[in-house]
Amino acid sequence: MQALIDDGVFLAYEAQLALADRFEDHEHWDVDLAAGQFHFSGANPATFPVQFLGTAAPGPRSWLWGWANPGQHPESVLTAATATRALGERYDVPELVQGEVAFDGAPDDDAVRTGYELGWGLSIAARLASGTWFGYNAEVGGGTRVWLLLEGLLFDAPTVPRMLRVFGEGIRSIEVQDHRRAVASWASLRGAPWDGRTLTLSGGTITVDFDEQGRLGHMEGTAGS
Repeated sequence: MQALIDDGVFLAYEAQLALADRFEDHEHWDVDLAAGQFHFSGANPATFPVQFLGTAAPGPRSWLWGWANPGQHPESVLTAATATRALGERYDVPELVQGEVAFDGAPDDDAVRTGYELGWGLSIAARLASGTWFGYNAEVGGGTRVWLLLEGLLFDAPTVPRMLRVFGEGIRSIEVQDHRRAVASWASLRGAPWDGRTLTLSGGTITVDFDEQGRLGHMEGTAGS
């Protein structure tokens, strides 16, 4: 599970920033799983095909995968979740094959936070498994949070300022064990040249230094000519 988080965290975080850029001013969101659609309303309305991953609930202190309740939702909105389960079966990742995944957290506030962190990590694995990188999560009552993937969205070309932010903030969004692997994986997924220290983008380069423990350290961006 940790390797999957390391592999996908930066591209997942880049997608979340892009989604916020485009729809942070939306007035309301709603989802119709029976119809397989997600909708943003407001000044910039948009509708997307949706995939249902699961929910994290602080009451039972557990994550429940969408496929764990057969017949409750159409199979068409569970393809990403079932692809994630197949990935878990292939690599023997318990969190991806158990229908219900317990999480710790004594006080309710800790349970909500821990549930969010678990959902974020599982959603990263689901993005890798499905190839759908844009996601949305929201509280739906009582601290329970639903996690969805939105299809049909595309990335903009990565820029030096954006990726400096992605690396700096993404590394703090969840525990990342292998920082070098995380940067290299992002470069591979995005098709960006990476020599182990310098990342080449269309508008410039980012030089990354790692400390003695292999953790992401100093980063410096240079705009292209």
